[in-house]
Amino acid sequence: MARLAPASSPLTLLVILLLARFAYSFATPDIPLNWTTLASCAVDNPERIIAGDITTQTADNTPASCIESCAAQGFGYAGVEFGNECHCGTGLNDALQKAPDSDCNVACAGDSTLACGGSWRIQVYTIFALRPGSWAYQGCIADTPDTPALTDSSAQAPFATNLDLINQCLQACSRLGFTFAGVENAGTCQCSNGGLATDSQKMDEAECNSLCPLPGDAGFEFCGGVERMAVFKFTG
Repeated sequence: MARLAPASSPLTLLVILLLARFAYSFATPDIPLNWTTLASCAVDNPERIIAGDITTQTADNTPASCIESCAAQGFGYAGVEFGNECHCGTGLNDALQKAPDSDCNVACAGDSTLACGGSWRIQVYTIFALRPGSWAYQGCIADTPDTPALTDSSAQAPFATNLDLINQCLQACSRLGFTFAGVENAGTCQCSNGGLATDSQKMDEAECNSLCPLPGDAGFEFCGGVERMAVFKFTG
């Protein structure tokens, strides 16, 4: 006569539940160097979500060590994935698709109490200025062939996406040592050391009405307008 398999005991079920909870219970990581979290867990792909992705695998990988490594190389975006992967880059290739935090379930190679992403799941971090100091908004400035907004401006190569464009532009100008940066019509970034042109014209803020998407579900930001540049100055 066949015997029925015994039902799981309450103690066994309790152990299973505790193990499952522990598997996803990680400490909150320290975020150094005034960086901030863009996504506590996001979807990555073979083409990589971080623009210009440089990936290294390290035995001491944590969010903090990855951020410090990316910052030391002049990158403004960092991500940890699959335990030992540190990703550095210059921006984002696409909008971040948020994943459940429980998907980032692989412990960091350098600290098993912390999560470092998962399988095609990445934790993403950035900083809003690469040098000590801050950028101050100068206003919505007319930028036409006859009345340029900036003197001695240097246009940046197009970014992979205009996602988080202001941050991408400030980082690019900062890396190159410029003290002025401007975004225009949700797609152009210019850098300058000469600053505002002597005959520059400040326009009504409503004319800087072109929208750029922000990461995750943060919505949009204003990124200049048609022949209108949102200008920022590095204050040191």
